[in-house]
Amino acid sequence: MWNMRMIVKPFYSMRKMIAFIGISLLFLTNSAFAQNSTSSPYSYYGLGELNQNASGNSISMGGTSLAYRDGGVLNIQNPAALAQVDSLKFIFNVGMAAKYTNLNQGNKSDYFNDYNLTRLAFGFKVSPRYSTAFSVSPYSSLGYEITKREKVIGSESYINSSLKGSGGLNQLTWSNGVKVTKNLSLGINGIYLFGNNTRDEIITMEAGSSYVYKNNTKLVSKGIYFNLGAQYQMDFRKYGLTLGAKYQPKLGVGAEQITKVTNYSSGVGAVRHDDTDKGSFDVPESYGLGFGLSKAKRFWIGGDYLFEKWSDTEVFNKNNSLRDRSKFSLGMEYKANDGYARKFLKKMTYRLGGFYDTGYITVEDEKINSMGVSLGFGIPMAQNGGMINVALEFGISGTTNNNLVREDFTRVTVDINLFEKWFVKRKYH
Repeated sequence: MWNMRMIVKPFYSMRKMIAFIGISLLFLTNSAFAQNSTSSPYSYYGLGELNQNASGNSISMGGTSLAYRDGGVLNIQNPAALAQVDSLKFIFNVGMAAKYTNLNQGNKSDYFNDYNLTRLAFGFKVSPRYSTAFSVSPYSSLGYEITKREKVIGSESYINSSLKGSGGLNQLTWSNGVKVTKNLSLGINGIYLFGNNTRDEIITMEAGSSYVYKNNTKLVSKGIYFNLGAQYQMDFRKYGLTLGAKYQPKLGVGAEQITKVTNYSSGVGAVRHDDTDKGSFDVPESYGLGFGLSKAKRFWIGGDYLFEKWSDTEVFNKNNSLRDRSKFSLGMEYKANDGYARKFLKKMTYRLGGFYDTGYITVEDEKINSMGVSLGFGIPMAQNGGMINVALEFGISGTTNNNLVREDFTRVTVDINLFEKWFVKRKYH
C-alpha cells in the first residue's frame, strides 16, 4: 500500500542563497546599474533614455509581454500574469545587458559600449489565487556628452558649450497578481521611483575673455506611483487565447531639483548661486493592449500596443515639450521539449520578435523613433533548477536628417531564472 506525505522544504539552499546575496549586493552597488548605462545623445531630452522592467523572454520577443504568462516567469510588465506562477516554485531572477552602438552623423561615426545590470527580482505564490513579486530595475538613464561651438550674435567671438548628463532613475516595484475567476486575473504594481538625473553645462568664451559659466542641476526622485493589469484566458481544445491589458494614470512623483550656478570672470571672480526646489514631475497616463495565442502549451505568438501620453506631462509645473509615444511589438515562442526530449537542442526554447517605437522626443522637428528585431533562446538548467535566457536585439534609433545622429545598436541580454522548490511530495511504501 502506498502512502503519501508532504515534506515541507525551506525555500532556499545555502549555495543559492549565497549566490543570491552576492548578486543582490553587486546589483545594488555596481555603478553600472542605471548609472551611465547609456551613451545616447538623445538621453539629453525628457527624463532620459527609457527602460523597461522586462524579462529575458519578453526582450527576445520584441518586448511583447501583456498577454504572456508562464509559471516560471516573473512578468512584471503585466502583474496579472503573476497569478500563473507555479505554486511549488520560489523564483529568483537577475538580468544583465551589453549594448554596442555605432553613432552616425553625416560622414562621421563613433562607437560606444555600455554594460549594465537590468533587473533583480524574486517572486512566489502566497495562496492558490494570489502571487507576489519584488523587483529593482532602471526606469530611465542619462549618459550624454555634447559639445557645441557657436558664434556670438553681432560679434566675431565664439562660445564653447559642454553638456554632460549622468545617473538615472530606478524603480523598486511590488507586484501582485490575483486569479479572480477561472479565466480572469488582475494585478497591480506599486512603484517607488528613486535616484537622480545629473546635468552639467559649462560655457566658455574663446580668446579674449576669461568668462566661465557653470550650471549643475540634479533631479532627485523620491516618490511613488502605480499601474494596473488584467489578463483573460480562453481555451479552445488545443488552443488558448489570452487577452492582456495595462493602465497607468498620470501621477506626480515627488522630487527635489537642486541647482548650483557659478559665474566666473577675471575682473569679478566667482559668483555662486545655489537653489533647492521641492516639487514633482509627472509619469504619463498610459495604456496597453495585447493578445497571445498558444497551441498545446508549446507554441505561443502574441502582440502588444502601448500608448504613453507624454505631451500632457510637466516637470516642476513646466511643460517639457515631449510628444506622445506609441510602441508596437510582435513575438513568438516555441518550446521544443515535448517532455521526452533527450538531445540538448530539443530541450531548449526558441523565441523571435520585432518592435517599432515612435519615441517620446522631437529634435529639430524630427521624430526620434526606433525599430528592431530580436531573437533568443532559453537553456534549461539540470533537474529543473532554472532557465538561462539569452536575447539578441538588432535595431536603429534616430535619423541623420538635419545633421542629427542615427544609432545602430546591438544589445545582448542574459536573464537568469533560478527555481527553488517550496514543497516536495514524496511517496514511500
